[in-house]
Amino acid sequence: MGLSCGNPTAIASLKPGEVVLDLGAGGGFDCFIAGSKVGATGRVIGVDMTPEMIMKARRNVSTYTAQTGFSNVEFRLGEIENLPVADASVDVVISNCVLNLSPDKARVWSEIARVLRPGGRVAVSDLALLRPLPEALRTDLEALVGCVAGAVSVSEMRSLAEAAGLGSIELRPKPEYVDALTDWNDPLYQRIMQALPAGTRPSTFVVSLDVTARKN
Repeated sequence: MGLSCGNPTAIASLKPGEVVLDLGAGGGFDCFIAGSKVGATGRVIGVDMTPEMIMKARRNVSTYTAQTGFSNVEFRLGEIENLPVADASVDVVISNCVLNLSPDKARVWSEIARVLRPGGRVAVSDLALLRPLPEALRTDLEALVGCVAGAVSVSEMRSLAEAAGLGSIELRPKPEYVDALTDWNDPLYQRIMQALPAGTRPSTFVVSLDVTARKN
């Protein structure tokens, strides 16, 4: 259904009737959770750049509708740097372990601010750096796919949101999440572990971060 490094729908405190946008929706897991919270009068839009994931998510809609009775979730093919969403049309933007994968994070945050209505809010769970990654890891494609090499520092995450014009920014690190998140026996993460200096582990460098913000 999709990768995860947190629970953005929980930190978003979604309300009935709200319009929610999920960046990098994957198979739709967070969208369907959000849809059940905003109810019949709300709407959820999931955006993903991968046609295969959009197809998967759309196939899951019928099951969701059968279980909830709601027809309030849709999926759109697009890039989070160029969202296929109208200006000032969204109450809440959520994202789960996706922003770190973008090569142009400033553009993503600018797009978030563009689509939010005045007073709209952001609830993002993502990975952020506590210290610079070793060069061998930072340039490793497999580490990028594993949501590690594309992460920015905690302070840069705040700066990106501020530069986009968002306010009321709160950053809540969850240092235990990275160690608990993944089975490090997976070949992908074994490759990552091999690139780390002796005596360190991924959580030495990377933290799961809940980010909330609001458009003035």
